[in-house]
Amino acid sequence: MINLLNFYSASLAVGGISSVVVGVVNPQFVAAPLCFTGGALAGASVIEKKRYEQTKGISTSGRVSGAFKVLYETNRGLITSTALALGAEVDVQVAEAYLDALAKETGGKRLDNPQGGGVVYNFPHAENVLNELSENAQKWAQQEITKANQAALTLSQQLEEAQQLIRVAQMAQVTAPRQTAKRTNDDLWGME
Repeated sequence: MINLLNFYSASLAVGGISSVVVGVVNPQFVAAPLCFTGGALAGASVIEKKRYEQTKGISTSGRVSGAFKVLYETNRGLITSTALALGAEVDVQVAEAYLDALAKETGGKRLDNPQGGGVVYNFPHAENVLNELSENAQKWAQQEITKANQAALTLSQQLEEAQQLIRVAQMAQVTAPRQTAKRTNDDLWGME
């Protein structure tokens, strides 16, 4: 690719020299080399603008992906289109289009933000998964503790009922008439 700085310098040099030469030799035709120089510089400018737009397109995607990565890690997967637009220095519509496409590809969810500030997207994040697993484990443990407490209460009630039956049996035993056998001291075993 031609170095545009050299092209600009060469165009100005050729245009300047030709204008001076034509101005000295035939002053009425000085406009032709000046028009040629202006056209060459305009063409070089169009080429430079196209190259700049291509480079900017690449750098825009780099800025968007870099800003996304920072926001993703900082907010554990929650990203607003406005925050991405500010971080990447792009329009909110560009950020929202990027987030929409990425959400479809990665299973992210688009959430409406009733308070304004752009659209909120929730992307899967490892810390969120760990937090969810921890919460689920805590809920399960709490359920198991509740079940164990209920089982202990049931056992306590059964024990209380058994103790009441024993007391009733003891009371019945105390109040029941006793049968006594007549024994003598000689007959310890009741055999006589």
